[in-house]
Amino acid sequence: MNSDKDHIIPLLESLGLSKNEAITYQALLELESVSIRKVAERSNINRGTTYEAIKKLITYGLVSLKHRGKREYYTAESPEKIYEIIREQRKDLWQTLQNAQKIVPSLLAQKVRPQGRPIVRYYEDDEGIVTILKDVLQTCGQMKTPEYCAYSSRPLRQYLYRKFPQFTERRVGEGIRVKVIAIGEGGEPAAESERKWLPEPENGEISSYTIIYGDKVASFSISADFTPYGVVIEDNGLSAMQRLLFIQLWDKL
Repeated sequence: MNSDKDHIIPLLESLGLSKNEAITYQALLELESVSIRKVAERSNINRGTTYEAIKKLITYGLVSLKHRGKREYYTAESPEKIYEIIREQRKDLWQTLQNAQKIVPSLLAQKVRPQGRPIVRYYEDDEGIVTILKDVLQTCGQMKTPEYCAYSSRPLRQYLYRKFPQFTERRVGEGIRVKVIAIGEGGEPAAESERKWLPEPENGEISSYTIIYGDKVASFSISADFTPYGVVIEDNGLSAMQRLLFIQLWDKL
């Protein structure tokens, strides 16, 4: 069985370090305060490359430098420093997300669209469904009044959120409201939501689910082999009509 130290190189690489930098840090963990020559011997990397790797490791806070007379000695810092790197990267990613949320809407507005034509996108499998659900959150989050409408059917509910179980928590956390017309039993109300019910038709189940959000309409269904799929149509006229019909039905229930 591989020891934990066998996993440190891929871990550090996943954080953005090069393989040589990861190997050099691993070598330093196995040594005391040592010179470049000793590190290079342990890692089997030439001195020039080792020196460059150590300089980068110092910037990450994984290696410290001490002077003894005119000589330089290097020591590996505790592996707990890896947690600090992860925390810093999370901060950077959060800032990147904030910047993207400011820039992406303007980029979308500049995107060339075929005049008078809707944009139609097809998604398949659980990953595709998650992509659509994330688009629902992102689109609604940018709306002046963050909300959407949905037609929910019992057969589809088990497929819709199985790879994104935190969807409702995210929706509520972002203050996005939803009105749902549920066809069939189940689908209990959640926070920031209203729900009304329609009986299932006697001639069979309706295996479809529709979300109307912004200027988009997403329709979900399942294929004969029980693979979920979804189609998103981005068209202001279509979404406005679907929203109007939804509200008309909602008011009568």
